Amino acid sequence: MKQSDGFAVDPPRVGRKPRAWYSPHRAIITLAALLTVVAVTSGLLGVVNSSNAEKQIVLLNDRYLVLQPPVREVRAAVAAFQVIAAPVIAGSTADTGLIDSAVADSDAFDKDYLTLHHLLTLPGNGTLAPHLSGQVASYVAARSKLGAYLAGEKVSAATAHLGAVEQAADGKLDAGLASLQATITNRLMHAADQAQAASDAARRGLLWCLVVGGTFAIAVTALIARKAIHVEREVADRDAAQLVLTDRNEFESRLQRALEMSKHEEPVFELVAEALSEAAPQLRAELLLADSSRAHFRQVLVSGAVADSMGCGVVSPNDCPAAARGQTMTFASSTSMDACPHLRGRGCSALCVPVSISGNSVGVFHVTDTEGIPPSESIRQDVEVIARRASERLAMLRAFELSNTQANTDSLTGLLTRRSLESSVREVQESGTSYAVAYGDLDHFKQLNDVYGHDAGDRALRTFSQVLRDSLRPADIPSRYGGEEFVIVLPGCGVPEAVQVLERVMGRTAERLSDGNHPNFTVSFGVASSDQAPEFHGVVTLADEALLQAKSGGRNKIVVANALGSAHPSNSERPVSVASNGPTTPSLVKTR
Repeated sequence: MKQSDGFAVDPPRVGRKPRAWYSPHRAIITLAALLTVVAVTSGLLGVVNSSNAEKQIVLLNDRYLVLQPPVREVRAAVAAFQVIAAPVIAGSTADTGLIDSAVADSDAFDKDYLTLHHLLTLPGNGTLAPHLSGQVASYVAARSKLGAYLAGEKVSAATAHLGAVEQAADGKLDAGLASLQATITNRLMHAADQAQAASDAARRGLLWCLVVGGTFAIAVTALIARKAIHVEREVADRDAAQLVLTDRNEFESRLQRALEMSKHEEPVFELVAEALSEAAPQLRAELLLADSSRAHFRQVLVSGAVADSMGCGVVSPNDCPAAARGQTMTFASSTSMDACPHLRGRGCSALCVPVSISGNSVGVFHVTDTEGIPPSESIRQDVEVIARRASERLAMLRAFELSNTQANTDSLTGLLTRRSLESSVREVQESGTSYAVAYGDLDHFKQLNDVYGHDAGDRALRTFSQVLRDSLRPADIPSRYGGEEFVIVLPGCGVPEAVQVLERVMGRTAERLSDGNHPNFTVSFGVASSDQAPEFHGVVTLADEALLQAKSGGRNKIVVANALGSAHPSNSERPVSVASNGPTTPSLVKTR
């Protein structure tokens, strides 16, 4: 932090504060993502469950699949037996060696059929081949009767009949086994088709659930997230606006504290220029302030990177639109139809903020920027803060100055009082400057009050006071010393020059009274120099004694104190120098 004229300048104000790791829209998006993950996981679990159901169907189909091998083996055993028995039945030569093969095939048939029969008796398989048991019984009976025939008996009509019966039973059994095999195959295919269809339907359903659910989840998430982001942006904007407001309030507080430490207007202008540089560092800013007559503007400060460029050419508060209206005005372009007349031709935009004291516009802040790009809203608010605080401080300083002036001046004449005169003379003495003192008194003032009244006496005092202000130099110090008595201190002035000044005062007083609007009066003066006494009171005493001599010598005179007189004269007569009517002999009685 740097310090300049009591104005603490902090580091540049920061913008929006860093965003926290947590925000509403992130939380909602995270929750939606978790819900989506759960939905997807549920869908995947559904797919797994569907696969498991399909496996169960496959396991159920296995009970049909286990029937196929026994059926094939039974049919193979029957076929093998027929291969052995066919030549014999056809009348070929009997071969007793065939009996072993036939027995082996019969045993294989019996074994395989037992397996098949066991499977057919399981729950759910009873309807597969309801006639198979009878067909097998017929076949086994026919096959058993054919055993003797196969053992080598001669062919006869009876054996031929047995062969025919066996072949017919074999055909029915083979047809039944073929039918069973076809039924098993059909059921396997049907179950497989149902399983596949169910699995496909489950997958399609799950996929649709995933698509619809995912789309819905994404849509809802997008809507909620959009709303959450909108809410978060509003909160962030409010936070940013609050931060800007806090910075502006802190800036205003610093400016106010600095201004409160400024006791005169010039330090106020320096602080305002510094505040403008902080509020609008890249822009040119100036303050135009009206003079005491409020008829003309004067430039009291300029700030900015291009402070040497041309400023506003407005002459008086009445000519300035912002000052005349008492409100801030912004002009985006100097070429616009409604641009300020004093902005035209300057090729820039402008912000004009009026300065008011006691409700009267006495000045204007003028901030310029690039053509077509007016100063921002933030700059406008900052400049208005500066204008308000500067107005308040200037009003207070001027009120305080007016109060001091009223306290130090006579209410009737507006001249310094006796105490204020002594304070002013003390400053002259401290500087080592010599001075002359003129002690003046209105002649026959009591008679003037008695004849014309006290109002006429007051007018006479005010008239003479105005003549003094008009006739003296700015450095001269006139005062109303008491009643109708006036003391004038003329710094750097010798007695001869002081006499010339007083003669001018007396002449202008006579001219002022010649208009007939005031009762006539004259003035007498006594003059002394600071060389005649070491202290101011001593010089005043000498001038007072000279005034007494002027009064006793006929009044309307200027009498110079004797250069040899002491600082504390006695009541003895003193020779004096009379500038107007020559030397006279002073009277010891002070008649005025």
